[in-house]
This record gives sequence, C-alpha cells and structure tokens, in this order.
Amino acid sequence: MKFFIVICVLFGAAYADYVLKTGADLLNYRQECVKELSVPTELVEQYKKWEYPNDEKTQCYLKCVFTRFGLFDNQSGFNVENIHTQLARGVPDHSDGVHGKIEACVDKNEQGSNACEWAYRGASCLLKNHLPLVQQSLAPKP
Repeated sequence: MKFFIVICVLFGAAYADYVLKTGADLLNYRQECVKELSVPTELVEQYKKWEYPNDEKTQCYLKCVFTRFGLFDNQSGFNVENIHTQLARGVPDHSDGVHGKIEACVDKNEQGSNACEWAYRGASCLLKNHLPLVQQSLAPKP
C-alpha cells in the first residue's frame, strides 16, 4: 500500500512540473486564440512579426497565448518560474540575473486592470526585453 502511495505522489509531482512548449505549440495556440477572439488578419500579420499594438484585441490575444502556454492565469498573473523554465529550455538557475529581469516585468496587478490589460503589460515587457530568448526557447533543439 505504501508503495502505491509513493508511486501516486511521484506521478502527480511529475505532472505538476511545467512542460516546455515548442514553436509548433505556439503556432497552434496562435491559431486557437485568433479563432476564439476573431482577430482581424491585419493584426495577425503584425503578430507574426512580433509586433503587438496596445489595443483591446491584442491585449486579449496575448493573454490567451500566455494562458495556453501555462505562463499566465487570471487570478495569480504570471508564473515567473514557468517563464524562466521556458526561456531556459529546461532547468533554469532561478538565482541568475534573467530571473530578476523576468520578475521586473510582471506585477501583481495593483492597478486593478482587467486580465487582458494585465497580461499585455507583462507580455509587452517580456517581449521587449527578452525577445531573442523567447524566440530561441521555441526553436527546435539541436
């Protein structure tokens, strides 16, 4: 019986960890979010170039993508550890400078913004300051 409990605990812990996403995941999430939010083609073309204007549709689009990635939720906001894990493509050193820079981009929504604005605020900062890491994290592993 104890062995069964240990196996269940280990199995649950393994699935509680963040699972790295790929470029293919990004494409799927983009398509799902574009469809779900009825994003116009002209905005989609901007998104493909990593350009995200500050408008309601784009704010909700970024929230949708970051939520599907497991990096944001409406109640607690951004998960810095998951973001760092994704950017590091595995097990990051949470004591390094990148972790602090990620933390500097996210907030606890003291402003009381809606979830789309909150997600846009953090996502914009992350993309502005870490776009090469974001792109690299989605590239196929050599």
